[in-house]
Amino acid sequence: MNFTILKIFTIIFCSIFIVIGAGSTILAILSGGDFLSLTHGIAFIIIPTIILKMSLSSIKERKRQLLNFKKMTYEWYKNEHPEHIQNNKVYCFSCGGQKINARALMNHTYHREHFCTQCGKTLYYSPEQS
Repeated sequence: MNFTILKIFTIIFCSIFIVIGAGSTILAILSGGDFLSLTHGIAFIIIPTIILKMSLSSIKERKRQLLNFKKMTYEWYKNEHPEHIQNNKVYCFSCGGQKINARALMNHTYHREHFCTQCGKTLYYSPEQS
């Protein structure tokens, strides 16, 4: 997913409504303060601004999450915590637990999270197809 294109689209889409709202608000003020037009204009400024802020923070969080999935792999875990892998058996770096489970992450990331069942610490991620 190209996050730059998604950001640009979100900014342009919301900006259109913000400009319409600003124009409506200015016209309402200049025409004597029609309350309905003024309310619509302000709503067209505030609502897209909130959506824009939420969308951009969501895009940023999603990008950070996907970068973590690519970085925190089994190979990364082996390099970071070599003392917690013996005979290809993984142990928790936090509590030393031996029971490591995997669960699918249900947010369209197509990754599994490998975690310690004793302390709940996430150890690494792997793609679902492997």
